[in-house]
Amino acid sequence: MIKKNKKIFICATEQSGDNIGYNIIYELLKLDNSIIFDGVGGCKMSPFLQNRYYSLKDFNSMGIIEIIFSLKKYIKMISMLITKIISNNYDLIITVDSPDFNYPLAKKLKKLKYKNKIIQIVAPSVWAWRGYRAKNFSLVFDELLVLFKFEKKYFQKYNLKTTFIGHPIYYINKTNYVQKSKNLNIVFMPGSRLSELNKLLPYFDLAYKYLLNNLFNVTIFIPTLPHLENKINNFIKDWKIDTIVSSNILEIENNFKNINKALVCSGTASLEIAKRNIPQLVIYKLNIVTEFIVKLFVKIKYANIINIIENKMIIPELTNSKLNKKKFTEEFTNLLSDEEAAIKQIESINIVLKEVTVNTPPYSLAANLINSNF
Repeated sequence: MIKKNKKIFICATEQSGDNIGYNIIYELLKLDNSIIFDGVGGCKMSPFLQNRYYSLKDFNSMGIIEIIFSLKKYIKMISMLITKIISNNYDLIITVDSPDFNYPLAKKLKKLKYKNKIIQIVAPSVWAWRGYRAKNFSLVFDELLVLFKFEKKYFQKYNLKTTFIGHPIYYINKTNYVQKSKNLNIVFMPGSRLSELNKLLPYFDLAYKYLLNNLFNVTIFIPTLPHLENKINNFIKDWKIDTIVSSNILEIENNFKNINKALVCSGTASLEIAKRNIPQLVIYKLNIVTEFIVKLFVKIKYANIINIIENKMIIPELTNSKLNKKKFTEEFTNLLSDEEAAIKQIESINIVLKEVTVNTPPYSLAANLINSNF
């Protein structure tokens, strides 16, 4: 009898999910190099997908209002993916992050009596808002792998098999903080979605103008993704400060060695900067209507996960209506000039980071757990 190759459908609609998906595929292939992968992913997962049904470019929406306007498109996409999943009868479904897309996908599959297991990687932030999702997830997913230890309790009470695998920042090499010297090497991280760039680039331009008018010997580094590189290069084409824009992984790692300050879009990037021991200022902006709705329902005071875990402002953040020209200039000035605050930020961060890492490599742990489901 000819042995049938295992087939996995994997779905990641955001850059952080694409990174996680790529690494888990890599680890799974080390366990069994005959596994066939199809699904949804970005440029990192793409080489491993025999059939890629959608890319990250198809998922630019961010925020309640933007998602509502894209709802019809997403419903059509889910219907198409359901058809592919049913017809190919995958041995396993893996969904990564993006709960507002992956939960409806999994729910529809369960409604159609799909028998094979569905595993979600990265929990929805039920501790922040929409706590009912913990129960909903338990009804459609067979297993959940979480990045933060404190998340387990929210899902285990509904008998959803939940495993803490640790955060992928495990793989980032911790460096010593490069204290203020004659040269300022600052990283700008404006986000991985087009919608984030459109809202935040004016503030990065404001930062550039401040640096141009107030400091000498400055280098700006902007790590980005291939599909955003042209937009960023066009945006900075008239800048007079030496600015490096790169989507090359080796170049990015090499440039990070000299960075001593960071201006960061809130999200995974901020946690990565924290692991690198670089003092940072976090910024973020939602659609004004989305912000109003979020204020009514969100139970937490902060946007940054480090601040959320400790319930205090460890990393300075300016979000939504708090992000304006005056406050931004004040906080950006502090980031560049207050060396005592920078060192205190790094010390506090390192205490918190112990709560989000494990001794076992997260991707290896995840791959072994996933492989045990066959």
